[in-house]
Amino acid sequence: MLQPPRLYLILDDEESIRQSIAAFMEDEGHLVFQAESSEEALEIVRNHAIDGAVVDIRLPGHDGNTFMLEARKIRPAIKFVVHTGSADYTPPKAIQDLGVTPEKVLIKPASDLSVICDALSN
Repeated sequence: MLQPPRLYLILDDEESIRQSIAAFMEDEGHLVFQAESSEEALEIVRNHAIDGAVVDIRLPGHDGNTFMLEARKIRPAIKFVVHTGSADYTPPKAIQDLGVTPEKVLIKPASDLSVICDALSN
């Protein structure tokens, strides 16, 4: 029996990065939503059963850490991968408690987008 496609969210304020990750994941057979702000992303999480999210940290408005904490309240099983341009980003304890281990923190731009999919499925 075929598994239903997984629903993923790409949260990044850089449109080109967001679109390239989304296109790759769609080619892998996933359904992908895109958001450029935490507020927009939370609205998507409220309205769709999102399985996982690729999250930038520095965003206009609420940052990626805030998004992850709020999204987990809405979708307790959601998984996160951080995709940030901040090479010195270390997840705070509250974010580590959500399952964001150092292996789930990727520095932009990820040279191999399959690494993002692998991190979300683990």
